[in-house]
Amino acid sequence: MKPNGIPPALLEKYLSGACTEAEKEIVEAWYASLQGEPRYLDHLPDAEQNEIRQEAFGNIRRELNFGEEEPVQTSLWRALPWRLVTGIAASVAIVLGVYLAVNLRTIPQPDITAKTDTKTAPLPITVFENTGMQIVRHELPDGSVVTMHPNAVIEYRAGFANNKRFVAFSGEGFFDVKKDKTRPFNIKSGDMVIRVLGTSFNVKAVKNQKKFQVDVVTGSVQVTAQGESFDKQEVILKPQQQALFELDSKRLISKTLPTQAKKEIYEPLTIVFEETPLNKVIEQLEKRFNVSISLANPGLAKCGLTANFESQTFSNILEILCTSLEVTYTISDNNITINGEPCE
Repeated sequence: MKPNGIPPALLEKYLSGACTEAEKEIVEAWYASLQGEPRYLDHLPDAEQNEIRQEAFGNIRRELNFGEEEPVQTSLWRALPWRLVTGIAASVAIVLGVYLAVNLRTIPQPDITAKTDTKTAPLPITVFENTGMQIVRHELPDGSVVTMHPNAVIEYRAGFANNKRFVAFSGEGFFDVKKDKTRPFNIKSGDMVIRVLGTSFNVKAVKNQKKFQVDVVTGSVQVTAQGESFDKQEVILKPQQQALFELDSKRLISKTLPTQAKKEIYEPLTIVFEETPLNKVIEQLEKRFNVSISLANPGLAKCGLTANFESQTFSNILEILCTSLEVTYTISDNNITINGEPCE
């Protein structure tokens, strides 16, 4: 059977990691069919042959760093011997084969897989997992920070591949993204992709739960859901808005959050303590935040805390509190247990 033609635009989409799973299968099946068919272009319609010539020639000019120099006339391209054209196209197929061989061995998030470059080897993948029972702060290569809950995992190319900011994330974490208009920041969680320039928001994408959730604190966020079994959906979120992606129904919805008496732990708050006993500090924090706090040792209740928290999230307040009183904590969802020795 002769190999079918494939649009050059689809090849470019594949190489940029923008294909759906179905489109990826088409490209990979096409490439597999080329083996043993060195003159496969002969089987394509004239219009497709010409399109591939133009696309291949443009790619070759860019690879040779011709840049924006005087354009080569298409008549010169047409005048080239067809055997040479076939050879060039076969070379393009070889390059694609190298790309497939490299990337099919990497992690299954195409958005964070760098293109193969003949001059530069792919950057290694960084994987960071919060294996402890406390919230931890992880800084990314561009200076953005993600505050990660226990069991949260983030993956990205070291230094961000191709100068693009792509991460894969699962679990719960608060992202404070450094603003960069030239490089949008993209987060992939399953079938959900979050795209921002510079803002702060909370992502909750725990694998065993039925919904993924995005809550915006500052700036704006674009949330997209797309997969093989459902059409693309997209919402734009502003502060105090939330997106919910239902994993069973594959439905993406957005809503504005009502003003609540208690804040979520990722929302900033200003609060002052002046030699306040820890049990009173806990009362205030439980009143202001949507949390439940207990003391493993009741003798901690009388420990005094003096601190001025200005526009601080709960996790920052908790870290400072524990450092000041020389205690530790564990967290499970919004339930916190403080551990330590009584104050003298």
